[in-house]
Amino acid sequence: MTPNLKHVIMVASENDALVGGKVGGVGDVVRDLPRALVGLGWRVTVVTPSYGFLHQRNTSNLLTRVSFPFGGKRLEADVWEIGGREPSEGVQHYAIEHDLIRGDSIYFNDPPETPFMRDATKYAVFCSSVGQLLKSIDLPEVLHLHDWHAATYFLLRELHPAFTHCKGIRTAFTIHNLAIQGTRPMRGHESSVETWFPGIFRDRKESADWVDPRYATPCYTPMAAGIRYADKVNTVSPTYAEEILEPSDHSRGFYGGEGLEKILRAAKRENRLFGILNGCEYPNPRTPRRLSFAEICGLVQGEIVSVEKKRHDECNDELLRKLTSMQTLQPALLLTAVARIVDQKVKILFEPDGTGTPAIGQLMKIVSSYDGVSIVLGSGTPEYERLMLDASRKHDRLLFVRGYFEAIANALYSSGTLFLMPSSFEPCGISQMVAMREGQPCLVHAVGGLRDTVRHGVDGFTFSGANPTAQVDGMLRTLEEAFHIFIQRPDEWRRISSAAQAARFTWEKSAKDYGELMYT
Repeated sequence: MTPNLKHVIMVASENDALVGGKVGGVGDVVRDLPRALVGLGWRVTVVTPSYGFLHQRNTSNLLTRVSFPFGGKRLEADVWEIGGREPSEGVQHYAIEHDLIRGDSIYFNDPPETPFMRDATKYAVFCSSVGQLLKSIDLPEVLHLHDWHAATYFLLRELHPAFTHCKGIRTAFTIHNLAIQGTRPMRGHESSVETWFPGIFRDRKESADWVDPRYATPCYTPMAAGIRYADKVNTVSPTYAEEILEPSDHSRGFYGGEGLEKILRAAKRENRLFGILNGCEYPNPRTPRRLSFAEICGLVQGEIVSVEKKRHDECNDELLRKLTSMQTLQPALLLTAVARIVDQKVKILFEPDGTGTPAIGQLMKIVSSYDGVSIVLGSGTPEYERLMLDASRKHDRLLFVRGYFEAIANALYSSGTLFLMPSSFEPCGISQMVAMREGQPCLVHAVGGLRDTVRHGVDGFTFSGANPTAQVDGMLRTLEEAFHIFIQRPDEWRRISSAAQAARFTWEKSAKDYGELMYT
C-alpha cells in the first residue's frame, strides 16, 4: 500500500468481494465502491464480521487480536486479513471473528415479538471490536459506516470511556434501507444497551438523543444514531433522499422517513444529507447471449434437479412438472423478475386493482393475452413466498422459481422481453440497472432509485399512483402499453431497448460524489 494515499475505512455487515459475503445491496456497494475510490487516489480498508465462516471460505491470514468491552467484560476477537475473490491493489479486506458474531448465515431471522434481538447484539459486539481495532491500524481520513449494523459505533464514541480515541475521526454514514433500523430496548433484556455496555448511562440520564421517542418503553435505534451523529449522511439514490424527508403513509402506499423524518430534515438543513446513486458494473462491450424459452426451461430444470439431489422440496416437484408441460411453448414475449420475495418488492402484485381483483391475476391475464409467459426468481419471507407459490399454481403461464440461482438470474436479465420491478419503495435497486445493461427495458414503480434510472418511453416504462389501488391500475395500464409497443411498433421497441443498453450508472461517478460530498 502506498502510505501517502488518502485512507477510508468502510465498516459494513456485507462484502461481496468475499466468497459468501453478500445477502443484498450492501454487499454490492462494499464490493464495487472501494475499487472505484482507488481510481480516485484513495486506499480502502473494508471491515466486516467473519460470522464464523468468511475467514474460512476465503484465503486469509490472522492479522491481529483485538481486546474490546462487552457485557461488562473485556473480550478478545481475531482480525483476519482476507484476499477476496479478485484482489485489488489499494483495497484491503478484514473480517472480525468472535463467538458472539458467529452464525450459519449473515443475518438471523428473529421472531416478530423480538425483532433484531440476535442481530443487534451481534453488531454491538462488532462495533465495539471495530472501535478498538482503530487503535492498532492506520487511522483513516474517513470512517465510512454502512447502515444500522455499523451505527452503534456512534453510541460508543460519544459515551463510552474506552472510545475517546475515536472522537477525532471524520465519519460518513450510508442509509441503505431506512425501513430496517435495528431498534432494541435500553434495558431489561438480554439484547439491550444496558446488557451490552453496563454502566454506559450510570452517571447521566438517558439523553433524548439516544432514547427513541416513538416507543412507550425506552428504546435505542442504531439507524437514528447514525443519522444524528455522523458528519455526513447519504442515501443510495437522490430521489430516496427526498422521499425520506416526508412521513410515511402506508395506507396510501407511500414509504418515506419511517418515523425518522424529523432528524433527517435536520440533517438536510445542516447540509449533511445527500443522495448518491449506486453504480453498476459494465464489463467490456458484448452482445448478451439471448436464450430461447425452451433453453431457459432447461436451465431452470437442471438447477432444480441439482438442488433436489441435496434436499427434497415438494414445491420443486410441482415446478419440474410445470416445466415439462411448458417446454414446448414458444411464447411471443417473456416478462421477467429477479427479486427478494418480500413486502417491499412484491406487495403491489397482491394489492387489488380498481375492480377489487388482485394485481397478479390481472397481470397474468395481460401476459396471456399477448401469448406471453412470466418467470419470477427469488426467495424471501414465508408469507410472500406462499403467495407467489399459490399464484404460480393458479396461473398456467407463471413460473415461480423459489431461491436464487445466478445462472437463471443471468438468463432472465439477458433474455427477457420486459423486466418487472414494482417495489413499493426502492432506496436504489440494482436489478433494473443489470436488466438495462443487457438490453432489456424495465417496467418500474417510479420511486427512489427506480425513478432515477428508468425514463418512461425513453429507455423503459414507469408507473405511479396516489394509493395502492391506483399504483396497481397504473402498473397494469403501463404493462399493456409496453406490450403493445413490443408487438405493434417494433422499431420503437428497438429504440427503447438500445437506449436501455446504452444507459450508464457508473461507480466512477458514484465514487467521485462520495469523495466530494461525503469525505470532505
